[in-house]
Amino acid sequence: MNRILFLDNSIKNDLYKPLSYWEPVLLFDFDSYRASAGELPDDLDAYSHIFVSGSTASVLDNADWIRAEQEFIKTAVDRGKVIMGSCFGHQIIARALFGDDAVCKRPALDVGWPEIEILADDALLGEAGSKIYGHVFHYDDVCRIDDKEATVIARSKACEILAFKLKDRPVWGIQPHFEMGIVEGLKFIEWVKGNGIPDRQSLFNCVENYPRDSGWIIPLMKAYHDARPLIR
Repeated sequence: MNRILFLDNSIKNDLYKPLSYWEPVLLFDFDSYRASAGELPDDLDAYSHIFVSGSTASVLDNADWIRAEQEFIKTAVDRGKVIMGSCFGHQIIARALFGDDAVCKRPALDVGWPEIEILADDALLGEAGSKIYGHVFHYDDVCRIDDKEATVIARSKACEILAFKLKDRPVWGIQPHFEMGIVEGLKFIEWVKGNGIPDRQSLFNCVENYPRDSGWIIPLMKAYHDARPLIR
């Protein structure tokens, strides 16, 4: 039976509510747990797929709930679950699998709709050599993976490990917010403006002319649902 576990990493009274963006493209039945509030399910066997959401928290905070979620992710990977993490989710998967030094603080905020270069053929992101566009907004980077266990599948000018996949398991970490189109991304930037975030004109300047979005959320989520867990 296919069922998704949605790990919601939003903070109480947060501006970013990930489930509101992702729910329309979750095709299987799902259960949502507020991992950021210490909520994690007892029964992993109930789920074929796990989605690890973004957050306005930093994975480098080392809060108790972040440590607990990292251990949970390790167990889920060992059990062969289909796992995808976005933004914070991408980073916490990397820390869980490759160690604390797999994620680093960026020298500056990376925000906009960069050109994303696909480095390896991948079910979720497409053919090697192709280019797509998607929204990014992050202060932290995945800066190291174990290349014996995982492959870097995408990069941008500002981020060398924009996405990775484990070589022998259906596990992906993806930095971009493909759930946010141009309008949603601009609204989010407006919400958080004033905390060191560039104003709208600065945003347009940093992405060179006008934002471009490939609408990759549809092929991404189709491939995610098509992926099958390993039988353990």
